[in-house]
Amino acid sequence: MSTVKVLPELRAGGGAQMALDAGLLLTADAVIARRYVWTPPALSLGKFQQYDPVPGVPFEVVRRPTGGRAVLHGEGFEWSFAVAFPPGALGAGPRAGIDVTTPYDIVAGAFAGALRDLGVTLDEGRAEPYQRSALCFAGALRQDILARGEKLVAIAQAKHEGRTLVHGSVLERRPPDELAQVAETLLGEPWRGEGLAGAGHALAPEAVWSRVLASLEISLRALAAD
Repeated sequence: MSTVKVLPELRAGGGAQMALDAGLLLTADAVIARRYVWTPPALSLGKFQQYDPVPGVPFEVVRRPTGGRAVLHGEGFEWSFAVAFPPGALGAGPRAGIDVTTPYDIVAGAFAGALRDLGVTLDEGRAEPYQRSALCFAGALRQDILARGEKLVAIAQAKHEGRTLVHGSVLERRPPDELAQVAETLLGEPWRGEGLAGAGHALAPEAVWSRVLASLEISLRALAAD
Protein backbone atom coordinates (compact mmCIF):
# COMPACT_ATOMS: atom_id res chain seq x y z
CA MET A 1 0.00 0.00 0.00
CA SER A 2 1.35 3.39 -1.00
CA THR A 3 2.33 5.83 1.75
CA VAL A 4 1.92 8.85 -0.53
CA LYS A 5 -1.36 9.87 -2.14
CA VAL A 6 -0.52 11.37 -5.54
CA LEU A 7 -2.92 13.88 -7.04
CA PRO A 8 -3.34 14.20 -10.82
CA GLU A 9 -1.26 16.84 -12.54
CA LEU A 10 -3.15 20.15 -12.54
CA ARG A 11 -2.75 22.74 -15.28
CA ALA A 12 -4.38 25.91 -13.98
CA GLY A 13 -3.81 29.55 -13.13
CA GLY A 14 -1.95 30.91 -10.15
CA GLY A 15 -4.96 31.60 -7.95
CA ALA A 16 -6.26 28.05 -8.26
CA GLN A 17 -2.83 26.52 -7.69
CA MET A 18 -2.14 28.49 -4.51
CA ALA A 19 -5.65 27.90 -3.20
CA LEU A 20 -5.09 24.15 -3.53
CA ASP A 21 -1.72 24.28 -1.78
CA ALA A 22 -3.18 26.41 1.02
CA GLY A 23 -6.03 23.93 1.35
CA LEU A 24 -3.59 21.03 1.68
CA LEU A 25 -1.84 22.88 4.51
CA LEU A 26 -5.15 23.27 6.34
CA THR A 27 -6.77 19.89 5.74
CA ALA A 28 -4.33 17.16 4.63
CA ASP A 29 -5.05 13.92 6.52
CA ALA A 30 -2.52 11.83 4.56
CA VAL A 31 0.80 12.51 2.87
CA ILE A 32 -0.27 14.11 -0.40
CA ALA A 33 1.99 14.98 -3.33
CA ARG A 34 1.23 16.78 -6.54
CA ARG A 35 3.04 18.18 -9.57
CA TYR A 36 1.49 21.14 -11.32
CA VAL A 37 1.89 23.56 -14.21
CA TRP A 38 0.90 27.21 -14.17
CA THR A 39 -1.12 28.12 -17.22
CA PRO A 40 -1.35 30.92 -18.05
CA PRO A 41 1.98 32.11 -16.61
CA ALA A 42 1.97 33.87 -13.25
CA LEU A 43 4.30 35.47 -10.72
CA SER A 44 4.17 34.17 -7.14
CA LEU A 45 5.40 36.16 -4.17
CA GLY A 46 6.50 34.96 -0.77
CA LYS A 47 3.95 35.35 2.00
CA PHE A 48 5.72 38.36 3.49
CA GLN A 49 7.36 39.82 0.38
CA GLN A 50 6.74 43.51 -0.22
CA TYR A 51 5.06 44.38 -3.51
CA ASP A 52 3.25 47.45 -4.81
CA PRO A 53 0.55 46.41 -7.32
CA VAL A 54 1.04 47.80 -10.81
CA PRO A 55 -1.83 48.10 -13.34
CA GLY A 56 -1.55 46.42 -16.69
CA VAL A 57 0.71 43.53 -15.68
CA PRO A 58 0.24 40.81 -18.34
CA PHE A 59 0.10 37.94 -15.87
CA GLU A 60 -1.49 37.12 -12.53
CA VAL A 61 0.44 37.97 -9.35
CA VAL A 62 -0.36 35.72 -6.38
CA ARG A 63 0.98 35.04 -2.89
CA ARG A 64 2.24 31.70 -1.70
CA PRO A 65 1.40 30.32 1.77
CA THR A 66 5.18 30.03 2.30
CA GLY A 67 7.87 32.68 2.58
CA GLY A 68 10.67 33.36 0.15
CA ARG A 69 11.00 35.52 -2.92
CA ALA A 70 9.33 35.93 -6.30
CA VAL A 71 9.10 33.06 -8.76
CA LEU A 72 7.99 33.32 -12.37
CA HIS A 73 5.94 30.27 -13.32
CA GLY A 74 4.82 28.99 -16.69
CA GLU A 75 4.53 25.97 -18.91
CA GLY A 76 7.63 25.23 -20.96
CA PHE A 77 10.16 26.80 -18.62
CA GLU A 78 9.11 25.80 -15.08
CA TRP A 79 6.97 23.35 -13.12
CA SER A 80 5.96 23.19 -9.48
CA PHE A 81 5.30 20.60 -6.80
CA ALA A 82 3.81 20.28 -3.33
CA VAL A 83 4.04 17.66 -0.59
CA ALA A 84 1.68 17.94 2.39
CA PHE A 85 2.36 16.04 5.61
CA PRO A 86 -0.46 15.50 8.13
CA PRO A 87 0.10 15.56 11.90
CA GLY A 88 2.31 12.67 12.98
CA ALA A 89 3.63 11.81 9.53
CA LEU A 90 7.09 13.16 10.29
CA GLY A 91 7.54 11.45 13.62
CA ALA A 92 6.34 11.75 17.19
CA GLY A 93 7.67 13.63 20.18
CA PRO A 94 7.26 17.15 21.50
CA ARG A 95 9.27 18.79 18.70
CA ALA A 96 7.84 16.88 15.77
CA GLY A 97 5.27 19.56 14.98
CA ILE A 98 7.82 22.38 14.86
CA ASP A 99 10.73 20.54 13.24
CA VAL A 100 11.64 22.27 9.97
CA THR A 101 14.70 20.18 9.13
CA THR A 102 13.06 16.79 8.51
CA PRO A 103 10.48 17.90 5.89
CA TYR A 104 13.14 19.84 4.01
CA ASP A 105 15.56 16.92 4.14
CA ILE A 106 12.97 14.43 2.90
CA VAL A 107 11.77 16.50 -0.06
CA ALA A 108 15.13 18.02 -1.01
CA GLY A 109 16.74 14.61 -0.68
CA ALA A 110 14.14 13.09 -3.00
CA PHE A 111 14.82 15.71 -5.67
CA ALA A 112 18.58 15.46 -5.28
CA GLY A 113 18.45 11.69 -5.69
CA ALA A 114 16.14 11.92 -8.69
CA LEU A 115 18.38 14.42 -10.47
CA ARG A 116 21.52 12.39 -9.76
CA ASP A 117 19.79 9.27 -11.12
CA LEU A 118 19.16 11.21 -14.32
CA GLY A 119 22.79 12.22 -14.72
CA VAL A 120 22.93 15.62 -13.04
CA THR A 121 26.05 16.29 -10.97
CA LEU A 122 24.89 18.51 -8.13
CA ASP A 123 26.91 21.16 -6.35
CA GLU A 124 27.86 20.09 -2.85
CA GLY A 125 27.71 23.71 -1.69
CA ARG A 126 26.77 27.07 -3.12
CA ALA A 127 29.19 28.32 -5.74
CA GLU A 128 28.78 31.88 -4.45
CA PRO A 129 27.63 33.55 -1.22
CA TYR A 130 23.91 33.92 -0.66
CA GLN A 131 22.60 37.07 -2.31
CA ARG A 132 19.51 38.68 -0.92
CA SER A 133 17.28 39.33 -3.89
CA ALA A 134 13.64 39.91 -4.78
CA LEU A 135 13.93 36.99 -7.20
CA CYS A 136 13.94 33.46 -5.82
CA PHE A 137 16.29 31.95 -8.39
CA ALA A 138 18.92 34.67 -7.89
CA GLY A 139 20.09 33.14 -4.59
CA ALA A 140 20.08 29.80 -2.81
CA LEU A 141 19.54 28.56 0.73
CA ARG A 142 20.72 25.28 2.26
CA GLN A 143 17.75 23.22 1.08
CA ASP A 144 17.78 24.50 -2.50
CA ILE A 145 19.42 22.34 -5.19
CA LEU A 146 22.14 23.60 -7.53
CA ALA A 147 24.32 22.32 -10.36
CA ARG A 148 27.17 24.24 -12.01
CA GLY A 149 26.18 27.23 -9.91
CA GLU A 150 22.62 27.22 -11.30
CA LYS A 151 19.72 26.90 -8.90
CA LEU A 152 17.54 24.08 -10.22
CA VAL A 153 14.98 23.52 -7.46
CA ALA A 154 13.64 26.08 -4.99
CA ILE A 155 11.97 24.69 -1.86
CA ALA A 156 9.93 26.37 0.91
CA GLN A 157 7.63 25.20 3.70
CA ALA A 158 4.81 26.33 5.96
CA LYS A 159 3.23 24.78 9.06
CA HIS A 160 -0.27 24.88 10.51
CA GLU A 161 -1.64 22.94 13.48
CA GLY A 162 0.76 20.04 13.06
CA ARG A 163 0.61 19.90 9.27
CA THR A 164 3.52 20.80 7.01
CA LEU A 165 3.40 21.93 3.39
CA VAL A 166 6.62 21.72 1.41
CA HIS A 167 6.32 23.13 -2.06
CA GLY A 168 8.59 24.61 -4.67
CA SER A 169 9.60 25.15 -8.24
CA VAL A 170 11.83 23.43 -10.79
CA LEU A 171 13.36 25.87 -13.27
CA GLU A 172 13.90 24.20 -16.63
CA ARG A 173 15.27 27.21 -18.50
CA ARG A 174 15.19 31.00 -18.57
CA PRO A 175 11.62 32.33 -18.95
CA PRO A 176 10.69 33.99 -22.26
CA ASP A 177 12.06 37.52 -22.49
CA GLU A 178 8.59 39.08 -22.61
CA LEU A 179 7.83 37.61 -19.18
CA ALA A 180 11.27 38.07 -17.63
CA GLN A 181 11.38 41.72 -18.64
CA VAL A 182 8.07 42.45 -16.92
CA ALA A 183 9.28 40.70 -13.76
CA GLU A 184 12.48 42.73 -13.90
CA THR A 185 10.50 45.97 -14.11
CA LEU A 186 8.17 44.98 -11.26
CA LEU A 187 10.92 43.84 -8.91
CA GLY A 188 13.65 46.28 -9.86
CA GLU A 189 16.46 43.91 -10.74
CA PRO A 190 17.64 41.82 -13.71
CA TRP A 191 16.54 38.21 -14.04
CA ARG A 192 19.11 35.67 -12.94
CA GLY A 193 18.73 31.95 -13.46
CA GLU A 194 18.86 29.51 -16.35
CA GLY A 195 17.95 26.42 -14.33
CA LEU A 196 18.51 22.96 -15.79
CA ALA A 197 19.35 24.31 -19.24
CA GLY A 198 22.04 26.54 -17.73
CA ALA A 199 23.53 23.45 -16.08
CA GLY A 200 23.51 21.61 -19.42
CA HIS A 201 20.45 19.40 -18.92
CA ALA A 202 17.01 18.90 -20.43
CA LEU A 203 14.96 16.45 -18.37
CA ALA A 204 11.38 15.28 -18.79
CA PRO A 205 9.38 16.46 -15.76
CA GLU A 206 7.63 13.10 -15.55
CA ALA A 207 10.97 11.29 -15.26
CA VAL A 208 12.08 13.55 -12.41
CA TRP A 209 8.75 13.37 -10.60
CA SER A 210 8.40 9.59 -10.75
CA ARG A 211 11.79 9.21 -9.08
CA VAL A 212 10.92 11.86 -6.48
CA LEU A 213 7.76 9.96 -5.55
CA ALA A 214 9.64 6.67 -5.23
CA SER A 215 12.18 8.33 -2.93
CA LEU A 216 9.45 9.88 -0.81
CA GLU A 217 7.92 6.45 -0.28
CA ILE A 218 11.25 5.00 0.85
CA SER A 219 12.00 7.89 3.21
CA LEU A 220 8.58 7.85 4.85
CA ARG A 221 8.64 4.09 5.35
CA ALA A 222 12.08 4.37 6.95
CA LEU A 223 10.86 7.18 9.20
CA ALA A 224 7.85 5.13 10.29
CA ALA A 225 10.09 2.17 11.10
CA ASP A 226 12.33 4.15 13.45
